Amino acid sequence: MKKFVTILLTILLVVSFAACSAQPVAPTSEAAATEAPAAQAETATAEPTATPVPLKVAIVLTTSGLGDKNFNDMSYQGLLQAQEDFGIEFDYLEPTSASDFESMHRMLAEGGEYDLIIGIGSDQMDAINTVATDFPDQKWSYVDATLDMPNVSSVSTKWPEQTFLCGVVAGLATQGKLDNANAENVVGVILGMDFPNLRQGVVGFTAGVRYVNPDCEVLEGIVNGFGDPATAKEIALSMYNRGADMIQHIAGASGLGVFTAAEETNMYAFGVGGNQNYLSPDHIIATSIRNVNEIVYNEVKALVDGTWTPGAHISGMKEGSVGYSTEGSNIVLPDEIISIVEETRQKIISGELSIPSSADELDAWVAANQYGK
Repeated sequence: MKKFVTILLTILLVVSFAACSAQPVAPTSEAAATEAPAAQAETATAEPTATPVPLKVAIVLTTSGLGDKNFNDMSYQGLLQAQEDFGIEFDYLEPTSASDFESMHRMLAEGGEYDLIIGIGSDQMDAINTVATDFPDQKWSYVDATLDMPNVSSVSTKWPEQTFLCGVVAGLATQGKLDNANAENVVGVILGMDFPNLRQGVVGFTAGVRYVNPDCEVLEGIVNGFGDPATAKEIALSMYNRGADMIQHIAGASGLGVFTAAEETNMYAFGVGGNQNYLSPDHIIATSIRNVNEIVYNEVKALVDGTWTPGAHISGMKEGSVGYSTEGSNIVLPDEIISIVEETRQKIISGELSIPSSADELDAWVAANQYGK
């Protein structure tokens, strides 16, 4: 019996020990007792992860404002795309006259909240030059002209190349290649303002016309405003009455009046900037393309990437910044014209054909450059 009791007690002790060892072991020292609370306190007081602050951009539009179907709308679309892709914030200002430019740029710079201020249009040059001098730490992007300043990225395109191919189309099409073309051998070009870069666009268009049709007369007109389609319409009607059967506009929102005149006279026109063919597809033959939306987008992208640099940046047909488009037009150009335009485009891209940029060199250039010779 004693032996049985001894065995039974031994079994009970083993079971009891096993049960105790399965339970959590309480801390047995002061260090152990404070270890868990200290870890909890450290977790509770850790700094939260900072949320990245989005870049802020502001743009001063031209006096035509949004809805111009051209420069302003394209710039705005470029910023919308940048907002979608990079999460930026942006504000825009719509000046009513050129006298607003300096005060608007100054107001934006004084606030100190914008990583980049964008100005568009040749007539903003003086304002940006003045204000950028006063705020040397503020970054500006200036689209449409060249401004040499240490805090300004000025982005311009080769205007002569932008309008040249539509000039080639006009020079060929006015020779009876389209149903409503007349026998006068006259075309026209209308500017919004008499600015040097727009004058280069006139030279490019005229050079294109005379490259394939050296005897063609090119009429010129100036609206003296980018938001005056009524005046542009009157100038265009006058040109159509003088024998022009197609007109290139370089006039911003004023150019909408050229399209109206083309519709009323059943003649032809050329758009400028973003593709405008859809605005009057039975009368707009093609558009002299300039991808302003991509220019604005790329300036913001460079800011985001950390590759934004000041200085003059100029691009042309080779870089894909300018050209022409017939997409959206109901006017079918003969294969002969398309072939000549494409051949000419390749010559410009390769450097075989260089386009003049001033009226002074135009006549000599035409004499030395004739298609097929």
